[in-house]
Amino acid sequence: MSLGKKHVLGFSPNGGHLFASVDEQGILRIWDTETNTLKQEFTPNLQVSGPCTALTWISVASPRPKKSRKSLPTQDAAGEQLQIALGTLKGSVVIYSLSEGKIARTLSGDSHDGAITSIAYDNAGHLYTVGVDCRAVVWSLSEERSVAEWQVGPEKPQNIAYLQKSRTLAVGSRQLKVYDVKTKDLVETFTGHSGEINAISSVSGPDGTEFVLTTAKMERVICFWKVDKKGKNKPSACTLLMEDLAYCLTSEVRDDGQLRVASVTRNGNIHIYLLNVNSLSAEKFVKPKVSLQIVSDGAETVEPIFAVAAHFVTDSTRSHEILFGYGNRQQLQFERFTPNYGEKLNVIVRADPKKLYAKKKGKEQLGFQAATKVQKPIVNQKSVEYNSALPIFQKKVQNDVPMEARLQHLKIHGTKLSGGKLLTQSKTQLLMQALHSKDQTMIQAVLGTQDTETIQLTLDRLPLEYVSPLVNELSILLQGKHANVSSALRWLRVLASTHTSVMMSEDKEALREKLGVCLGVAEQRMHCLSEALQ
Repeated sequence: MSLGKKHVLGFSPNGGHLFASVDEQGILRIWDTETNTLKQEFTPNLQVSGPCTALTWISVASPRPKKSRKSLPTQDAAGEQLQIALGTLKGSVVIYSLSEGKIARTLSGDSHDGAITSIAYDNAGHLYTVGVDCRAVVWSLSEERSVAEWQVGPEKPQNIAYLQKSRTLAVGSRQLKVYDVKTKDLVETFTGHSGEINAISSVSGPDGTEFVLTTAKMERVICFWKVDKKGKNKPSACTLLMEDLAYCLTSEVRDDGQLRVASVTRNGNIHIYLLNVNSLSAEKFVKPKVSLQIVSDGAETVEPIFAVAAHFVTDSTRSHEILFGYGNRQQLQFERFTPNYGEKLNVIVRADPKKLYAKKKGKEQLGFQAATKVQKPIVNQKSVEYNSALPIFQKKVQNDVPMEARLQHLKIHGTKLSGGKLLTQSKTQLLMQALHSKDQTMIQAVLGTQDTETIQLTLDRLPLEYVSPLVNELSILLQGKHANVSSALRWLRVLASTHTSVMMSEDKEALREKLGVCLGVAEQRMHCLSEALQ
């Protein structure tokens, strides 16, 4: 997996039953992790809002249903429905409704000057966003507009996390800065990463202690930062080691103080760490307790399958499991897996999602073809006549005269008209067709005419736009055999006398270039003739 583009994804807060991701084209896809099905796919209006660049899940109060006498008491209370808040490339925030399958609201007010890089929800009706303009903006879902903003630069912020207990906003760029959302003051800074932060997560211990987890580009470590709203340039409280760069982090703290952290790395593996939130130490680096590697079940070669995202299951009956998705962002499979902590590496053999989707699509196509199969009658292909849907005003001629026969017919002397002139309209049309298609057989058949009167009548009716192509063809004939040279000279002489004004109206350089070959051939032949006479 490349880290060239930011990975925009997230599991829903209802136990991870839904998963949302945005691909490189800004298309939003929502998956059902229980059934491994793509529920919805949404392509934003690129002209209005632009592609999606950040997302977060939110819970809003669903509309209260109309009361009825027969309704149950549990149905009277309006529940909550899940929606997705999307940050866009143009700096606006839109709310995507899963029930409607479209953008339900667009928040107004002072938006970002550029793309939104990260978005967070405080579970109290407010959204927090940061963008390339180095500003943090607060959005109210009830008022559907932006209500506050402040500067978080000069470094461009990449990720944010909202800390609920301390009511602070952690902003990650190269440094980690913590702001008080009420006063908008910078209360704490952390230093330790050499690159920009590309993934962030937050946890809260049983005693109320809050930690922020971050990982940066070009670094194979996860840093723990203890937030207590005081101090500057503070070091990390704990450091976790990874075998490769990470682009996805997830964490949870149990009631007994056990801290579980999982990271999805660039090579597609998942690292799981088991810690105690009350005994974190910065003295030594912590290695993963177990690593999960997903491979294909191929008979010949075993190829790795990349993990895309991971999430700890919050269900009390399944709290020992980890939920992860593997494949690519267009073709995903999800699984709840119980790690074996007795082994450092758990190899999980699964079918490649690409093959599963291809197999499923093949079955659907076969079923469609079987349902729409039509018996075709057996007919003789030679006796088939294909009728056109357009109205036919003239009956189709079955036996067309081939082109060879037409050319042979042109060699017959034309019919004499009154005054001794010949009927040569067909010769003019054929010359036009030959010059247009550049068919050498047709050109030689027409230009091989020796009769001067036929040539004169043909050139009299020739349109002016065909004069220049005719000169080019005559220059080619002049370089051939004697018979062709004789015919070409007759045509060139009549052409020069008939269309003198057309030829003189052309550019001198262009005319000299066209007639240069003709003049050169004539001079060469005159020179040979003079030598022969001597």
